[in-house]
Amino acid sequence: MRYERFMRRSLVPLTISRVMPYFGITFLLALVAHKHASDLALMSYVLAIFSVVAVMLSMSLGATGNLIAEHSDDIQEKTYLFRGGFSVSLIMAVVSLLIGFVILAWIADFPGAQMNVNKVHALAAIYIGAIPVLVINTFLQFFHEANGDARACSIIRSGATVCAGLYLGVAFHAAGTESFIYWAVGYFLFGEVLLLLCLLRLSWRRNFDFYPMYCTRTTQSIIRLGFPIAFGLAGQKLYFYLLNEKLATEASAQVAQLSVYMSVVGLFMIPVIAYCQAHSLYISRHAEQRLASYVKGQLGLSILIVLLLGVLSVAGRSLFFWLGETIVTFDRDAFISVSCLLASGSVLSLSTSHLRGLRDTLAPQLMMNMVMLSVLIPIIYFANVGNVDIHFYLRLQSAGLLVGCICLQLRIRHRHVVAAKPATV
Repeated sequence: MRYERFMRRSLVPLTISRVMPYFGITFLLALVAHKHASDLALMSYVLAIFSVVAVMLSMSLGATGNLIAEHSDDIQEKTYLFRGGFSVSLIMAVVSLLIGFVILAWIADFPGAQMNVNKVHALAAIYIGAIPVLVINTFLQFFHEANGDARACSIIRSGATVCAGLYLGVAFHAAGTESFIYWAVGYFLFGEVLLLLCLLRLSWRRNFDFYPMYCTRTTQSIIRLGFPIAFGLAGQKLYFYLLNEKLATEASAQVAQLSVYMSVVGLFMIPVIAYCQAHSLYISRHAEQRLASYVKGQLGLSILIVLLLGVLSVAGRSLFFWLGETIVTFDRDAFISVSCLLASGSVLSLSTSHLRGLRDTLAPQLMMNMVMLSVLIPIIYFANVGNVDIHFYLRLQSAGLLVGCICLQLRIRHRHVVAAKPATV
């Protein structure tokens, strides 16, 4: 199948599957901001802490789609991948729950939790239940998307998000100002359980059984490709957690501002992430077209970035108000900060996705973690930057992502050169 046709067929359902959870979380944060604005910082803080665990363990299964794409015509291999991957996801789910309880036991001593210790502890206790379900759902969704059921997954995800949104709407009108935050965090468990039931039903309809199986080759492939992805994404989450800790102890208002900015950037990154996921799956199926496809991918991504920045310039003011009311004002500085983050993050996403399609995940993630944790965090914590606003941290992150992009471009060039060399006897 031609690259252009594959991307057109995959982009819409992959985008829907990723934009619906964002709409749900954004709706949640908007309701919290309008119901009791001071609770927004608490909610953001709890999500920042547990997102490290959720991402680390759920995205360890992130290479499932690429493995399925490589064996799209082998039914037996797909069956082994499903059984082995589902068994691994159950183990990861149990591990995530245990780690969640450890964090819960210590969270009251965290510096950022001192904003309101009792509320932070209660929110964490409610959120913990959603993490293991999220881990299992990640595997099931990636598997079925790569197996040709991206449209079905988008419909399931949309339905689950709408139902969870209705739950939020009822809670918003029924709960009091102080108690709404507790009902709001229950959104995650409600939505993930509903999604799990639907994905399990889809698996049964596609004749995949849940017989536990340990296949050394399958497990090794999942771990070898997936764990570096999880390690890299967890490093980024750890960076945001440390940044939240820094802001919570010095300028708590900037925690809420950071949440709004990340919500905006996250929204505009959704079609980019879907585009890059489709690109990665295509490379896994057609590795021999790696060079030509990467050039086409870069061109398509450039067009997509320009379109997204145009939408931001037109709708930015309304979007910022809807997400955070008066917490952040959309002005020239805000546009520049979001644009820099969007552009650098998009190029980085395409680079890592291309390398993932080539079964290269460890080196790229090590490069990015070195930049984010070994360079940016020391600057934030130890450099004498004075009294700076939130734009300093956003643009510093953009600079770090740009450095990472340059490193990954060199890595991609190296992989292409090595692949182009004739085999020697």
